[in-house]
Amino acid sequence: MAPHMLVSEIRSYLARYLFSGEDVFKKVEVLSGGERGRLALAKLALGNANLLLLDEPTNHLDIPSQEVLQNVLSDFEGTIILVSHDRYLIDALATQVWEIDKDRAVLNVFRGTYTEYRSRGGSAGTSDRASDDSRPQRGEAFRKARAAKNREIADERRVRAAELRRQKRLAEVEAGISALEEELARIRESLANPPAERAEIQRLAEEYMRAEREMEALLEEWGELQE
Repeated sequence: MAPHMLVSEIRSYLARYLFSGEDVFKKVEVLSGGERGRLALAKLALGNANLLLLDEPTNHLDIPSQEVLQNVLSDFEGTIILVSHDRYLIDALATQVWEIDKDRAVLNVFRGTYTEYRSRGGSAGTSDRASDDSRPQRGEAFRKARAAKNREIADERRVRAAELRRQKRLAEVEAGISALEEELARIRESLANPPAERAEIQRLAEEYMRAEREMEALLEEWGELQE
């Protein structure tokens, strides 16, 4: 899928999809359902599409894969037409909500987020009205319950987003550690049979010390992310 990418670039790219360490060498046939879903997303993101049609994309995905999906789609610069019952995904992505009025056989378009759509009573057809004065006033108890529910959803999304960022960074750090381990092994092999030029030996020694410093920093960060 990406013959132009270097091995280090490929491993860093796969880390975004929670593949790190020995995971990158697995055969597709041994991957779990969630891992296959993340792999499909990784391949999809390399396709340079400008329009995605997605029908219940979070079905059959585990929680980490759902978070990766949301992150990938948030970065997508094209148009997404999404059919989903996942309110978190809709609220994170949607800039319009399309509602089918089965009684009148029409499609109503609400220009706004899913939370805004729900706060207006869940009727997309009211989105273009100048005001809501024509609608029946809702009781104070309903408004309080709706506000509490919106706060609950927002809190849940913040927790999930923070965990996604931690998992994503952890995968990136582990990929970096693996790449540095390979680099250090290569330099040690070169120094075991040192070249004749002193300048080249000095360069290898400096590279080794630089890689060791980077390794130490990544290992420290890895420990913090595990807490």
